[in-house]
Amino acid sequence: MLLLAAPLVSSAADSGSPLRTYLAAKREAIQAQSAQPATPTAIHAKVTAESRSGVRRLRIGPTGEFQYISDSGRNYAGYNLGAGSWDSLVGTLASSVADEYIVQAAEQNIPLDALDVVFTSIPERKSESLAYPNNLSYVAYIDSPASEAQLQALKRAVHEKSSAIDLVTRPQQVSHAEVEYIHSDAVRDPKLPPGLRDFITEEKRPAVLARQVKPGSGKGKPAEPETLVARAHVEPRTGLRRVFLGKDGYHQQLHDSAAGLLGYGLAPTVEEHLLGVTGTCLTHIFEVQAAARNVLLDSLELTVDGQLSPRFGSNVRSPARYSDIRYKVRIESPASEQQIDALRQSVEATCPLYNLVKDEQKLEGSIVRGAYAEATNQAR
Repeated sequence: MLLLAAPLVSSAADSGSPLRTYLAAKREAIQAQSAQPATPTAIHAKVTAESRSGVRRLRIGPTGEFQYISDSGRNYAGYNLGAGSWDSLVGTLASSVADEYIVQAAEQNIPLDALDVVFTSIPERKSESLAYPNNLSYVAYIDSPASEAQLQALKRAVHEKSSAIDLVTRPQQVSHAEVEYIHSDAVRDPKLPPGLRDFITEEKRPAVLARQVKPGSGKGKPAEPETLVARAHVEPRTGLRRVFLGKDGYHQQLHDSAAGLLGYGLAPTVEEHLLGVTGTCLTHIFEVQAAARNVLLDSLELTVDGQLSPRFGSNVRSPARYSDIRYKVRIESPASEQQIDALRQSVEATCPLYNLVKDEQKLEGSIVRGAYAEATNQAR
């Protein structure tokens, strides 16, 4: 079995190890924030289906200062230019769990010398038309002189207070997507370059139809999705999380902390990215369902908004939690309003991450003492 490749991080026995120094500074930042009144954080992300390529460009933050590309493999009319939504979700969950271990270790003054979180998911098919990441679990590789009791207490605090774990383990109230519909001409100006409708009709539709299994075709049921895996490595001097997606780590992500918690403004927070990933998934399923239904699209843009209650502050009485999650999609199409509404309904019924957030999931975690070591296939 091929596992994630990772450098072996040597154990640091002295109290001056880089990660322990970072945790001490983190503890001071938390204490400073806890002394001040806090307000909820508004989260905003925008996803655009990029014209002829169909790739989903995710912009995170009020001004879209952080961007990710989400794409499919070539067998699904993509170009593998970026990680898919499922891989990105698992990677973001790995990073969010790692972030919460850091925060809780700082609060409880538990020394850590190295931290990696390997997150896995075995997707399940919920119906003939819906499958999504499920069977969520992680292993936290922790190099620390702390006692077993301290590490187990740390794990309990992480599961109790993580907003990301709460998002996927409790059913969330999610709005139906609000659609802004703009009618476009049935026949495009031939002088215009190829656009989104060309991608939908010439590339996505054939790929979607090829994946559909027709009754009596003798092809059997669709293949079950493969196990998803991601590793989040905590950089000891900065607390930044580098995330390696897939068994080969081909695609990577970077996550930072909020400004008041020693963030550097180099990457989005996991709280922002987690909602953003649900937006890339919805956008992709709009493409998929439009291709399946032969609905022409000339532009497709989706926004996702939500509120995150305060994590720290003098007025905080409970862990941070997501609320008021809502989506809005802007569509230009020559299709009728009735066709567009039917499209929206089919998207919500089949979108993996939209339904994952709405449903209740199980998540398990465990701790392995020691630094994460490289594992290779030694089969002979």
